Amino acid sequence: MKRCLLLLALLGGVPMMSAAERFVEVVPAEACTAPRSGELAAGTGPVTDRAGEILERLAAGFRAMKGYEVDFALEAGEYRARGSYAVEGLGYVLTLGEAEVYCDGKIRYEVDKERREVTIMEVDTASRNILNNPVRAFDFLGDDYRAELLSEAGGKASIRLTPVSGSGASAGTVTVTVLTATMRPEALDYDYDGERIRVSISRIAPLAAPLAGFDRSRFEGYEFIDFR
Repeated sequence: MKRCLLLLALLGGVPMMSAAERFVEVVPAEACTAPRSGELAAGTGPVTDRAGEILERLAAGFRAMKGYEVDFALEAGEYRARGSYAVEGLGYVLTLGEAEVYCDGKIRYEVDKERREVTIMEVDTASRNILNNPVRAFDFLGDDYRAELLSEAGGKASIRLTPVSGSGASAGTVTVTVLTATMRPEALDYDYDGERIRVSISRIAPLAAPLAGFDRSRFEGYEFIDFR
C-alpha cells in the first residue's frame, strides 16, 4: 500500500481505484537544437542563473521536435518497471508494464488489461509528472518551481525543483539530472516526504510514426469508467 500511495502521488491525483492505480500495484541529438546561453525560450523571462539556463535549454530541446519517443525505467522501493511514451503536440501514448494510456490532449484513457477496464478522465495539462502528463515532464519553466543547482561536474548537472507555495504544483521535490553536452535528461528523482521514485531515461528519439489514438474497438468487453 505504501508503494501504491507513492506512485499515486507521482500520478498527480488520479481518482481512487483507477486503472493507473491498479497497474502500479501489479506490477539523434541533432533534433534537439537548443538556444545558446543567454537566449530566451518562448514564454520565459531572462535567464539569471545556471539552473535556469539548463532548464530553459532542456525544455527548448523537446520543443524543437515535432514529435518524440522516450524509453525509461521506473524504480520505487522494490518495484521495478520499464515503460515508454510517445508525444505529438499535446497528445501522447504511454505504456508502463502491462498498462496503456492514450491521450488526445484533452481526454485521457487508461487501459487496465488485467481487470479489463478503461478509465476515462480529463487531462491535467498543468502537471509535470511524467506518468500523468509526459508532454510537460521536462518543462519546469515558469513560477511553479524554485530551481537550485545542486552540482555540475563530469558532463552532468543536477537541479532540485521545489514547488512554490500557492503555485498548485504537486507536493514534493523533483531532481532532474541533465547531460550538459546535449542538454538531454538522464533521470528524474521524485521525493514525497522521504518516499522516492526514480525515472531513468534510456532513449529519446524523433517520433518514428504518427501517434496512435485510442481505439475503442480494441477493448470490446471492457468496462468503461468515466470520471469526466
